[in-house]
Amino acid sequence: MGQHDFADLLADYPAVIREMDETFTSHEFILCLAQRNQPEYVDALAAYRDVTRDGLSTPFMVVHNQLSKHLRDFPELVEYVGQTSSQDIFGHSNECAQWKKK
Repeated sequence: MGQHDFADLLADYPAVIREMDETFTSHEFILCLAQRNQPEYVDALAAYRDVTRDGLSTPFMVVHNQLSKHLRDFPELVEYVGQTSSQDIFGHSNECAQWKKK
């Protein structure tokens, strides 16, 4: 699997978190982060373009998992609430993390 430096995207986490509702999902956060940082988001996807799972290309899954996990790097700003049902960037319903702003 490729490696990518997420530093440019991580730098915008505090600003994106401030824009979010009091509680939000990882899916909502990632969508806002991607909209605000399109070149950096595309670079991250490109770094994992060759990753596959069960014969399918999965760069979005890999990048989104990384972006969601990095929310834990900001315990002064957000608290993990649990799992919830949410629609991903492709409109598919699945489980993802829910967060609460501090």
